[in-house]
Amino acid sequence: MDQQYGPTDISARILTHLRLAGVDVQALTREDLVSFDEFHGGGQESTRTLARLAKLEPRMRVLDLGCGIGGPARTLAAEFGCRLTGIELTYEFYRAAEMLTAKLGLSHLVQFRHGGAAAMPFDDAAFDVVWSQNSLMNIADKGSPLRQIHRVLRVGGRFAFQTMLAGEVPGLHFGVLGIGVVVLAQALEKTANVRRNYEEGRMVAVQAVYAKVV
Repeated sequence: MDQQYGPTDISARILTHLRLAGVDVQALTREDLVSFDEFHGGGQESTRTLARLAKLEPRMRVLDLGCGIGGPARTLAAEFGCRLTGIELTYEFYRAAEMLTAKLGLSHLVQFRHGGAAAMPFDDAAFDVVWSQNSLMNIADKGSPLRQIHRVLRVGGRFAFQTMLAGEVPGLHFGVLGIGVVVLAQALEKTANVRRNYEEGRMVAVQAVYAKVV
């Protein structure tokens, strides 16, 4: 994952991009980041839709699994009043998430850990909600992450996720993920392929919420 998504200093690249756009990085706002902060299909609106579907409430303890550079976590904290912990396997994403969250003054609500889904460093029943947007499809063996999700959720807690699934038409146009500021390699081609895959029925996006009953 580090080779695919984080081979360079993403934090420095983000700050350079913002400065070139005329943004005062010493007085950063969430609106300054909106064009790239939500590293998944649908952007902030899909995050808000899933949050309403999951019935998020203030002070809920939420774990964002595969949190990227932290955009969804910051949205859930700032707009829904939740307390967020993000875990991210790609080290450069993790570093960028911490940097941006500190600059936005949200570190008291949002914290991050560097690590993966197969062996999460959290206590049993530590969270009210486990959250995942467009990260599960990148994990080949989903058994271990799902067992970990069940373990860290309290009874009655919710697993809210967004992911991409295969459509009725077989085969995908690759590559299929890229936001130019964050992932430089073939960003325009990857974005175009995502659109083609949706339009041709090769890929569908889903959101769902499950509750832990035992």
